[in-house]
Amino acid sequence: MYYKLRARDKVSFNGALFNAEINGLDPDNFNVSQNIFDIGTGQVEKVYRLISKYNLDILVESDYAPNQYAYLIER
Repeated sequence: MYYKLRARDKVSFNGALFNAEINGLDPDNFNVSQNIFDIGTGQVEKVYRLISKYNLDILVESDYAPNQYAYLIER
């Protein structure tokens, strides 16, 4: 699964990133100014615990990350 998540403030953003990294979720594509980051993982339960713990907004939830390879498979 692929998630694009947004934290409501810097404290939640930093806490969510730290928690995601220590739990092996490998957050990626940070946008620090908007408190947005991506997680691509098969561990859905861990992601939902992170979302509820830090009150994150789900901007994108998808079965695959939006890249050219996924686009080619979709066609």
